[in-house]
Amino acid sequence: MTVTELTARIKTLLERTFSHVRVSGEVSRLTRHRSGHVYFTIKDEHAAISAVIWRSTALRLHQLPRDGECFIFTGDINVYEPRGSYQLIVRDIEPLGAGRLAAEFERRKREFAARGWFDATRKQTIPTLPTHIGIVTSPSAAALEDVKKVLATRPGWLRLTLAPAIVQGDAAPESVEHALKRLIKVRPDVILLVRGGGSLEDLWCFNDERIVKAIVDCPIPIITGIGHEIDLTLADLAADARAATPSNAAELACPAKDTLRRQLPPPERLAHALQRQLRHDRLKLTRHAQALEQWFVRLMDRRRMALADMAQSLHRLQAKRLREKRRTLISLERHLQRLEPARRLQHRHHRLMQAVFTLHDAMEASIQHRRRQLLTGNERLQLAARQILSRKAQLLRRPSQQLLRHTQPCIRSVRQWQIANQALRSLGSAIVDVRRQSLTTLREQLYALGPMQVLARGYALCMDEQGAIIRSVSQLERGQLMRTRFHDGHAESRIESLEQNG
Repeated sequence: MTVTELTARIKTLLERTFSHVRVSGEVSRLTRHRSGHVYFTIKDEHAAISAVIWRSTALRLHQLPRDGECFIFTGDINVYEPRGSYQLIVRDIEPLGAGRLAAEFERRKREFAARGWFDATRKQTIPTLPTHIGIVTSPSAAALEDVKKVLATRPGWLRLTLAPAIVQGDAAPESVEHALKRLIKVRPDVILLVRGGGSLEDLWCFNDERIVKAIVDCPIPIITGIGHEIDLTLADLAADARAATPSNAAELACPAKDTLRRQLPPPERLAHALQRQLRHDRLKLTRHAQALEQWFVRLMDRRRMALADMAQSLHRLQAKRLREKRRTLISLERHLQRLEPARRLQHRHHRLMQAVFTLHDAMEASIQHRRRQLLTGNERLQLAARQILSRKAQLLRRPSQQLLRHTQPCIRSVRQWQIANQALRSLGSAIVDVRRQSLTTLREQLYALGPMQVLARGYALCMDEQGAIIRSVSQLERGQLMRTRFHDGHAESRIESLEQNG
């Protein structure tokens, strides 16, 4: 089967099956051909179909479709074989009420009007003779060329700044909003927001809240020229001025050279007005100079009083800080005096001598106590020995068998006495040796802490001519003779310069 045969069978099947249909939907992309035929699209939320009203049918219809409105269309399905597409041949139209876009347009219009965005009181005045014009449109749009062509006939001083923007589709609102913000930074005298004609869907972005709010918030006057005279958008209602077309917007922005030439007054009037303005400005300048001089005098008086107050405050603060520093220095001086090496050595020497005396007294007391214990033990041993000898002598008079029986314990007692006497003598010698060793250690520590040993470690003792110890730089004067004692001798020096820390 060929394409032609397949298309012919589809055409026959569709045209026989859908020879008389009724379709409801919204009109979009409506085009009136110069031949009289009307081409458009019927759509709903999920689908669309092409439609056509032939010229003969359009002449007899009481109402023709309009963009954004909904109708009930009666007609036949027709297959166009060269393209393999189908369309609805409309025979009759019944109105279904306002379309979705038209209803949304009215809803937004009421909402924005309630916010005061369309109030005439908030609209700005268009400058009569601008020198700088900002343009927001697509760089490739025909509207830009129309605007340039009109503005080419305006005065030569006119400067143009283009802020490129997308003017159709979902990205258009954000793009136009950013373009207006860029122009606000440049600060032109007036802004032209222009776009060529198109369908309701093509121009729908200019009904977006972001564009309308950007126009309302713009501090620079805005002239809109969107579509044709019959096209009305919410941006037109919010703008400070609305033009029928982009060319008309350029004409409203700046008058032509011929118009300006006709409006110029005669040179004599200009000279007179200039002289009058100069006199007025000179008088105004004199008043301003006098007011400025008076203001400067008052300012200097206030500054002088403020400086005096600051000087007093600074003086009080300085005195307070000096008192605090003086107290801190006195406290540090007392602390340093307590930490002075000579004083610390003297204090430690005193404590060491006290410890030596205390240790000597304790050792003497311990030795005396041990001596008394030894004497007492010796006396007791001697008494016990005499008693034992006396008893043993008595026993000698007894029979020999008793003498032999008691001789052995006596000998053991004498030996025990000798052993105890020897142990007591050893204990006394050990105690004396320990005490002597402790005393030797303390003597060595005392010697190590002595002044000569301190000097041997690198310290020196400075004295004046009378032999008094010098503890501070404040005790010295230039040219004064100073004696310095080292561990191995003396030296004399004369003070050439003094430098005190802090």
